[in-house]
Amino acid sequence: MPGIVLYEIGIADGRSASPFVWRTKLSLARKGLAYRSEMLGLTDIPKLFDGRFATAPIIDFGDRQMNESLAIAERLDEAYRDRPAIFAGPTERSMIGFFDHWLVQLIVTHVLPIYMLDAHDCSAPKERGYYRQSREAFFGRTLEALVADREACLPDLRRALEPVRKAIEDRPFLGGQTPNFADMCLIGLFIFVGTIATLPPLAAGDPLLDYARRALSAFGPETAELSLNLSAKPL
Repeated sequence: MPGIVLYEIGIADGRSASPFVWRTKLSLARKGLAYRSEMLGLTDIPKLFDGRFATAPIIDFGDRQMNESLAIAERLDEAYRDRPAIFAGPTERSMIGFFDHWLVQLIVTHVLPIYMLDAHDCSAPKERGYYRQSREAFFGRTLEALVADREACLPDLRRALEPVRKAIEDRPFLGGQTPNFADMCLIGLFIFVGTIATLPPLAAGDPLLDYARRALSAFGPETAELSLNLSAKPL
């Protein structure tokens, strides 16, 4: 298969922060696949591949282009069967579909009302007008109004993550002894928040901090060396 190109969303300082892009980066790391990264702004996406894609990540296999992180992960398992699997089988894939819906709902309900303005402020200057207009249209209020009570919303976010804490009480990862795609989804979210946050999401001593350290270490130096603002003491 030809060389892989991954189109990512870059913030103002050049870092990759999209939680959905990170799912694909972690999938590629699981497979041990090299790729070339191309950084985009949100307004660059419609200019690629005849405007076929509205969101990132976008991955170009040379003979095929795709977006949507779950579909990309499935394609990687199909094309590289001789490398470590992302999905253990159809049952796990089905359960991860449920987890993905739960996590996206958590993002919309609990994460964005706290961090949407941070995400805007970290985006590339040329993207901020579009970012503000599109997100304010979605939420029906200004970004400043959306995050006005964010300190009061933080306990709700922490409580909403309790199912994850319960799931890792007797195992290192959601996937068991090794991380699976559910872990990739959650760690992608932690990377996004930890990259752009001016208000740390987790309290000191939260077991999710140790979980995040384990997961970041499991995917190699690119993630193990990240510095994330997830608690009062950066990860």
